[in-house]
Amino acid sequence: MPHSKSTSAGFTLLELLVAIAIFAIMATTVYGVLWRTLDGKNRAEERAELFAAGRDAVMRMADDLERALAPGTSSRGAVWFIGVPGNEAVPTDQVGFVIDTRRERSAAGRRGGRVFVSYLLEPMPDVPRAYALLRHEEVLLDPLSQATTDSLSNEQATSNPLTSDVYLVDRVAGLRLRYLDPATGSWTNSWDTTTPVQPGQLPPGLPPVVEIQLFLFDNSGGYVDFSTRVDLLLYVPPPTPGPGGLPLG
Repeated sequence: MPHSKSTSAGFTLLELLVAIAIFAIMATTVYGVLWRTLDGKNRAEERAELFAAGRDAVMRMADDLERALAPGTSSRGAVWFIGVPGNEAVPTDQVGFVIDTRRERSAAGRRGGRVFVSYLLEPMPDVPRAYALLRHEEVLLDPLSQATTDSLSNEQATSNPLTSDVYLVDRVAGLRLRYLDPATGSWTNSWDTTTPVQPGQLPPGLPPVVEIQLFLFDNSGGYVDFSTRVDLLLYVPPPTPGPGGLPLG
């Protein structure tokens, strides 16, 4: 009777190594595709957040500038508009102006009033060459509300602060502000309505247009420019000069 040789079914060492190599190649390919997809998604989300933050900050500045009051002096106090260029290697301009605001009635009985609003950059200690955009607000008291506030206790005055600071956006590369001079039709880097007026000259008023340029760092080491121009609604054109340079009317 013939004797049959039995054979064992299974993988040889070479077949196992080939299978492992093929699996490793497939896993590396799939991981690379997933990593690129996730990286692209994260970059898109970060860029969307960057554009949203920059747009919101510029629109907040524009909204405040549109409400800037015309400079002058009245029974409610003085009003001014000051734009100062920065002295750093990058643009770090500042601007301050007065607006009317509404707020809930406080312990002092105030329902709104005038506030001084300023925008400026403050260095970020943990990020070199980067700044944070600060909005500073300070309540301007008229004589009546000043007397009322003086009569408050220290505890009441502490619970109703007259100043507030809000950081609108960080990782700012620079802030540039320019003002349209209606007399020359050109742009200037500064504006100051508190400068003394020479005899025969009209006191400076609001600039008709303010240009805002906000630069934010992106994750690639560059920066994104957010720019807009704001028409100041309470700008009053200077009177037309008459004979001898005197204003008509």
